[in-house]
Amino acid sequence: MKIGIINAGNIGGRLARAWANAGHEIMLSKDGEIHKLDPVLADIEAAGHGGSVSTGSLREAAAFGDMVLFSVYWPRLDAVLAEIGDALDGKTVIETMNPLGVTEDFMHYHDTEFMAGNSTAEQLQGKLPNAQVVKAFSTIAAPVLEAAAWSNHGDRQSVFYVGGDADAKMATRTLIEDAGFRPVNAGPISAARQLEQIGVLLHHVAHHEFDGDEDLIRIGFRMVESDPGPIARTRVA
Repeated sequence: MKIGIINAGNIGGRLARAWANAGHEIMLSKDGEIHKLDPVLADIEAAGHGGSVSTGSLREAAAFGDMVLFSVYWPRLDAVLAEIGDALDGKTVIETMNPLGVTEDFMHYHDTEFMAGNSTAEQLQGKLPNAQVVKAFSTIAAPVLEAAAWSNHGDRQSVFYVGGDADAKMATRTLIEDAGFRPVNAGPISAARQLEQIGVLLHHVAHHEFDGDEDLIRIGFRMVESDPGPIARTRVA
């Protein structure tokens, strides 16, 4: 499969490595200085697996992909879309964003006012009416968005995904598996609001259970099925 990656930063770069390893053809792009992609290119080429990798502009990567990973810094959304134009029409677009605001001092915060009645996935779908948007990969911090980070846990880390089109969601499910994770269908695109709230929750957990937000990078959010199964008891009225 051909996969275009819009803004291959910490998230897109890691997924590019995994998908190339799985044999996919990748085109990387960067909202900024493209030479910053050199380490990703070098890693993929050195690994020598079945997939190929190249670089291009934001619009070229959008046009290249049968599917497109959209991993854009939220305040840059409109600027990136203006550069891409109509190149995402007819595509499945996997978006990984969280609604982070930024102060004049470049301090980031969750835009809870926006989150009260919207989500990045719904906002993007509204701006891309001719594409199919699926939200995924948004509940795992980039440093642990690699299957190897969970290799000692005995079970694959969950990646939740939501969207409005069944075919787009199934294709996304395949790419989640190809990246080494367990796909979990979390419902329609409106459920992206709940996925984005998980990001807020994980920051609270990092702050109160661990040593602070810098330890967010060690936290995952996983669905676990009971084994052997539910324990039946006589219900007490």
